[in-house]
Amino acid sequence: MSNPSRPVQPRTLPRHVAVIGAAGGLGQGILAVCRNAGANFTAIVRSRPERIDDVPSGSRVAVVDSLADRGALEQAFADADAVVTALGVTPTSGDRGAFLSANMREVEASMQAANVDRIVVVNTLLTRRPGQPASRLMRFFMHVPGRTGRGAREQQAVVDALGRGEFSSLRWTLVRAGLNARGRDEPPVASADWDGAPNSWSPVSYEAMGRWMLEEAVACNFVGAAPLVSRRSTR
Repeated sequence: MSNPSRPVQPRTLPRHVAVIGAAGGLGQGILAVCRNAGANFTAIVRSRPERIDDVPSGSRVAVVDSLADRGALEQAFADADAVVTALGVTPTSGDRGAFLSANMREVEASMQAANVDRIVVVNTLLTRRPGQPASRLMRFFMHVPGRTGRGAREQQAVVDALGRGEFSSLRWTLVRAGLNARGRDEPPVASADWDGAPNSWSPVSYEAMGRWMLEEAVACNFVGAAPLVSRRSTR
C-alpha cells in the first residue's frame, strides 16, 4: 500500500463504473464526474429511473428493486470495471432489500458472476476501522430515534460485516467520508488511520468526493483499508 500522506497526483477513472444509489446526492455527484470525464456508468436505482437524465452513449440506468436480487445485480454490474456505493437511509428505504448490510453476500456473489472484483463503499466519519468496536459517538447516534438512528445502525452494520469477512473475495475500500451538498469543491485528502490524519471534519462537495472514490477505484491505494476522507485541514 502506498503512503496515504504523500501528495497524490491526478489519477485515471474507471472505464465503466456501476453506481449503487445513483439517484441520491453523492450518486448524482459521481455521475456528474463521469459525464465530465467521459467515463461510462451504470446508474443503479430502486425506482424513478427518470431522475437520472443526461445519460451519454455507452451509459445506462438499471432499476434494481432489491439488493437481494442477484440476477438483476449481475446484469447491472455487467461491463463494469468497478462498483461504488452511494447509499443512504431515506424515507423509502425501509425494507431489507434497500440495505447493503443485509445483502452484502448477494452483492458479492453478483459481482463475482459479472467478473467485477473492485468495490468502493462509502460510510461516515464516525465509524472506526472494520474489526474495531463502534465509537462512543456512533453508539450515541445508533440510539437516536427515526432515520438518524436507522442510518447510523446501517453504517455500523456494514463496517461490522467487513470486519467479519464479508467481501473477502473482492478488493474493497471503505471510505469514512465527510460530504455535504454545500461542501467545499476541493480535492479531499485521506489517511489510512485516525492518528495524525491531515484532515478536518469540514465536508467536501459530492462531486469532489465522487472523484476521489472513482480515482481510488483505479489506484487501489487503500484496498482492504478504511481511509478517513474529508477536506484538507486549514490549520
